[in-house]
Amino acid sequence: MTLRAASGAGIVAAVLTVTVLSGCTAAPPAPSSSPSPATTASSAPTPEPESVPDAATCETVLTDEGYQKLAADGLESLPSPQVFDALAVRMVEAGGVACAWGKPNTDLVLTVVQVGVAPGEQEAWSQTLAESGYVLSDAPVAGAYSGPPDAANGISPVALPSSTTLTFVSSPAFAGMVASTD
Repeated sequence: MTLRAASGAGIVAAVLTVTVLSGCTAAPPAPSSSPSPATTASSAPTPEPESVPDAATCETVLTDEGYQKLAADGLESLPSPQVFDALAVRMVEAGGVACAWGKPNTDLVLTVVQVGVAPGEQEAWSQTLAESGYVLSDAPVAGAYSGPPDAANGISPVALPSSTTLTFVSSPAFAGMVASTD
């Protein structure tokens, strides 16, 4: 019985070896006079990937005035920001940085999300703003988009697009305190 099992295993190993080796030793196809569709597609130059600017960090996303207001309001950095807004979620999924500050023993939280935007991505992010219910309001700062009010507190978040970033701010009071990215 042992001899048969060993012999069967040997046959399987031999077949696998021949199959693997035949794949390695096959001659390349002869060149043809007309390019095949696959050759044409692969011979097209590959466009250079667009450079996506880096988003800020939680220590640089706000102005000095913004960080002073956080301290004056008793808001402390939270280690694990939770993002619920549809736009902010998509920004995080795209590699954005999420930051949150909260007042201990309260539900007061400021969330800021920022994502770098490559030169050709502005139109796609404009569409994402619209799909997420954001409309250009120019309030509280020029160029700001107001989002749907939060169901829990009635506050409308703000999105601030620039040529290099898109920033989400959960409280319009801090929209003017986002560090400039242009």
